[in-house]
Amino acid sequence: MAHPSVIETLVDLSTKQSEEAAKRLGEAIRLSEQAQQKLNLLESYREEYVAQLQHKLRQGLTAADHLNFLGFIKNLDLAVEQQTRALAASRLGVESQRSHWQLCERKRLSFDTLSRRALQGALHKENQRDQKQTDEQAARRRPRP
Repeated sequence: MAHPSVIETLVDLSTKQSEEAAKRLGEAIRLSEQAQQKLNLLESYREEYVAQLQHKLRQGLTAADHLNFLGFIKNLDLAVEQQTRALAASRLGVESQRSHWQLCERKRLSFDTLSRRALQGALHKENQRDQKQTDEQAARRRPRP
């Protein structure tokens, strides 16, 4: 088994990598949530604008104003489409960062397990040495027949 200080170094490095991956995952989630909020806002704005158009159509609207409304709604549709693609990309980024964090976490847990096993092995050897010394001391104290 590797020297304990080597294992401790590996545990420390893998812990740092896992923490960094967790930070990147958190940032990716935050960006994805912002993209979702922006999409929700654009969709809400579009719905309001369509409702305004319908209200104005009932009241009477010039052809030029009608075309302006339709043009603006078309631009909103393009913005919604673009934001939908941005949201999909951000979700892919979240999944990518989540996979990377999971990989780092598995590596960290593996090194942690190796560290615990090395410590247990060292303690077991130390206990065996102590027991051997105790047995030898007890044997020396016993009177020989």
